[in-house]
Amino acid sequence: MQSIFTSEHSESPAAILRKTMSVSLGDDGTPMVSFAVNRGKGSGRQSLPVSEFADYVGALEDALEAGVSEESDEALSAADMVRRTIRQDEGIVSFRVRGGKGAKPAKLPVDSFSEVVDLLSSTVDAVEEAGSKLA
Repeated sequence: MQSIFTSEHSESPAAILRKTMSVSLGDDGTPMVSFAVNRGKGSGRQSLPVSEFADYVGALEDALEAGVSEESDEALSAADMVRRTIRQDEGIVSFRVRGGKGAKPAKLPVDSFSEVVDLLSSTVDAVEEAGSKLA
């Protein structure tokens, strides 16, 4: 029998954490901690190396103490968005200039990164001048 009014969403995040937290060996033999704090569509288990867990918890404690910004990605300046999102993976540098649905990252080979940054840097004055003429 299934109750119509009871769902797994009625469990608190702490209760879900208590039920799901486990430590096991990853495929490569690394001790991993895994847990969930919510259930349902769009949620999943968090899994990370045990060696990173104390720093992970420390970062959450810092956020709890300092407060979590409610500023959305859309409210960040382009520079702050780049700082937040820039990554290098498999020879590709990627970053975003805005957040939100549909925002796509710029992607370029690592060996082109310096050239692109230099070219962008050389255009700052011209872009600002052109912008002031439009304003």
